[in-house]
Amino acid sequence: MRYFSRPSRESAESAYLTDLYGKHYEPFGAISLSDETIMGTDGIVLEEVAGETLAIHPENAAWAFLNAGEAKWYRQLDRKPFGWLRHNVSSHGTDAALGFIAHLYRRGLLTLNSHAAVDHRMFADGANYEEGNLIELLITEKCNLACPYCLAGANSSMPAMDRDIARKTVDLAFAMRESDTLAFEFAGGEPFLKYDLMKETVQYIRNHPQRRNRRLFISTQTNATLLNEERVRWLKEEDVRVGISIDGGAQSQNLSRPQVNGKESFSKLSKGIDLLHRFEVSFGGLVVLNRSNADDPAALAATMLSLGIHGFRLNPVAYLGDARKNWNKVGLNQEHIIGFIKGLMDHIVEQRLPLLEDNVRSMCDFLTSKQRRTRCMRTHCGAGDTFQAIAANGDIYPCGRATQSPGLKLGNIFDPGVESLSQPSRNNVIMAQIRERRPADLEGCNSCSYRQLCQSGCSAQAWERYGAVRHRTPECSFYKTLYPYLMRWLSFDEAAFDHLNAYNYFNNEGMRFSHEFMPLQDGAVVT
Repeated sequence: MRYFSRPSRESAESAYLTDLYGKHYEPFGAISLSDETIMGTDGIVLEEVAGETLAIHPENAAWAFLNAGEAKWYRQLDRKPFGWLRHNVSSHGTDAALGFIAHLYRRGLLTLNSHAAVDHRMFADGANYEEGNLIELLITEKCNLACPYCLAGANSSMPAMDRDIARKTVDLAFAMRESDTLAFEFAGGEPFLKYDLMKETVQYIRNHPQRRNRRLFISTQTNATLLNEERVRWLKEEDVRVGISIDGGAQSQNLSRPQVNGKESFSKLSKGIDLLHRFEVSFGGLVVLNRSNADDPAALAATMLSLGIHGFRLNPVAYLGDARKNWNKVGLNQEHIIGFIKGLMDHIVEQRLPLLEDNVRSMCDFLTSKQRRTRCMRTHCGAGDTFQAIAANGDIYPCGRATQSPGLKLGNIFDPGVESLSQPSRNNVIMAQIRERRPADLEGCNSCSYRQLCQSGCSAQAWERYGAVRHRTPECSFYKTLYPYLMRWLSFDEAAFDHLNAYNYFNNEGMRFSHEFMPLQDGAVVT
């Protein structure tokens, strides 16, 4: 049997999930078996993944690889008493049957007298994660760059937010009482085109009369080309978290992210990155994978390291915003994206590079946790409820990916009767469909073994591509391929697992389990 896990996370979640959500989760502990204990495998699927047998429960996302001998015995366990197995595998030693059954049970791949260690409906009603409210302010929809895939459709003729809209947005954010944590993100367009308003709004947030004891987090997503010493000092002093947009080295960056006047942007980006390093402002990178940068994973890795960037998120270009009209210029098929990700991860491991790609890190998190922490990689994303994006004119959208989809608009901050940012979503028909969106209800997802790992993906992308939120993500094959790939790769490749574990893909708490309970020999079918 082979799998990887995070024992410390599982231990913490055992109490957390029970206390907060009433979900039964017992990943540890001794078990007591009698020969009369009835074993059950109902709901478990066995799949072949690159020549190995994966046992997976599609609803609670429990999984492990079984060797050929273990798989032969596993297929016979349903409705059999434990004594039957113990008698038939006695040649493997007195503890073989007990160890095999104990691991299957604790992993959530077996019931004992109809009792499961992992709740079969673990993800039926949410992400199992208490997150704060996230408010994205598109403080300007103007931009000094002309990216052909811009999610926000930003350009020099777009509107910018004024002081009244910014303050009203903050007031309505503090009027939400769903959480004690508020996270504000300044985005655009390019937010540093409205630097003075951003500074003023940050002070308004920090000194807001309704703040009380609420925790605050403030961040910005910037292309870094407008940074100077004053602005970087301000980021440091105000503890503003920073994400920078970068699409690779000079050639890729200048093709993918030119200035509005057509000139190159890489030199300005590099200066901004140098300033962030000089003033010790930590930051992460955001790379939009598109046709200008999707051919050489090693080149991207080298660029990141040369610029001192060790953590970044690689987002495949989405069919949203300006990418819709430029798809023939920027779009990629899923096979190309999957190949690039695999090539990048193989290169990181083979060269022992200190690089963390955040989508893969999130997927590793989902494979070793019963919580779903990354909003855009789950169906229960909080769109409209715990996440709102406010356009420069005050229009309210359920998330940053929805701002170029008029059908997802929830209203405007100045509409009569709007008392908080979350209020407009409460009686919205489409938001109700997002809340009720379940993988088991969607065509294609309901028969997929990985449905509670990807959870049908992004609702906004489904809406934009198919005209409905009750549809699986257009990135379906991406998740359906990469999840089993990661499971197989990291369960069987010790060096790969150890390298990723050392570089925070498992928060440095990962464990790889490998033990043959039932060798193939003597694994004959017994009835």
